Amino acid sequence: MPGKLVDYIFEICKTIGPRIAGSPEEAKAADYLKKKLKPLSDKVMVEEFKCHPSVLQGLILFEFSCILIAFILYFIIPALTTLIIVITILILFLTRMRGKEIIDPLFKSAASENVIAIIKPVHKAKRKVIFSGHHDSAFYMPLFAKQKKRLHILQNIPVYSAIVFAVLAAVKSIWIFLDLFTGFNLFTISLGLFTFANLIRFYLPLDVPAVAVGLISLLSGAYFTFNMVTKRPVMGANDNLSAVAVILGIAENVSKKPPRDTEVWLVSFGTEEPATLGSKVFAQRHGEELKDAYVFNMETVGQGSFGVVTREISVSGNLSKELAEIVVNAGKKCNVKVKPIELKYGNTDATPIARQGFKSVTIMGMDENELFTLWHIPEDVPENIDEKNLQKALKLCLQILEDIDSMP
Repeated sequence: MPGKLVDYIFEICKTIGPRIAGSPEEAKAADYLKKKLKPLSDKVMVEEFKCHPSVLQGLILFEFSCILIAFILYFIIPALTTLIIVITILILFLTRMRGKEIIDPLFKSAASENVIAIIKPVHKAKRKVIFSGHHDSAFYMPLFAKQKKRLHILQNIPVYSAIVFAVLAAVKSIWIFLDLFTGFNLFTISLGLFTFANLIRFYLPLDVPAVAVGLISLLSGAYFTFNMVTKRPVMGANDNLSAVAVILGIAENVSKKPPRDTEVWLVSFGTEEPATLGSKVFAQRHGEELKDAYVFNMETVGQGSFGVVTREISVSGNLSKELAEIVVNAGKKCNVKVKPIELKYGNTDATPIARQGFKSVTIMGMDENELFTLWHIPEDVPENIDEKNLQKALKLCLQILEDIDSMP
């Protein structure tokens, strides 16, 4: 057993390396966890599920491609511009805001795994406490290094400008339709760009602002897309082997001194990075067992100050304020300061669980902008992990467990 929690991170990074969802390396990480948790738990399960590792990058490219096609079609059939943008925004909303797997089948599938360890209490279990993280790692996203604090703005500019563009295209379509019934020649309308009269009548009043907004959507979308989509994997030491290390630390401590009447589940999800799919599958498969559970997810706890997320704004994820209060109070008892926050950009495994109607919250290591630390960048390596932070996270989790176990 490693002497420090960070040793787990060094070991995984050295022997396995980056762990892209659905890859053999992700499977090796799951097997590593199974072997480490087995002697410390009453039961260990490895649950396989199908994933689509390229779906997040594919979604970004899909959305940009649709905006590009919509922009071109504005000059030919503007009604199709409106239709394409409406469908594009709807897919984005359902995929990101509601967790629907709409375009997933378009991408190659692979196998991923959740690892679940259970430690039973001394007496009959009255409740469950779940501590979770994820063992897969991400692709490098240059925008996270260049414009981290403006990510939520840079994501929204192409979306909202596309919506305005769609409205203006709809207005133009209605304008053309009405003119068709006033005797205006359809062929002339189609070639209106090349006649001075129609340039004045159609393009200056409406098309100048429409094309301007369309270009804003297109260019900002291009900037976002090509600074988010790469094929370069990162090590993922902080995101999220830091949580994995703390989970192993919890197992070591709780196995020596089990709770009185609280069953402890330690879960490491697969396929968090592309679509937080592992936690969604977990919640679906273990719904009955989660009814009386408290789920404390962890993210990037190896660096930064601690926050507890009550809302994930960019994916409309509403988490448990009750659990957030438990975390804050536990922090006060064990001298670990924790700040309740609403996460402006990004999402965690707590949201898919909350969407299924269960209590969940995320404890995260955050920077001065209240965003994840060492997030999807090449610097996310074991050498940049703070052992003191890991120990604080462990102390906080053990205090949370003690507080819940003391409940009547």
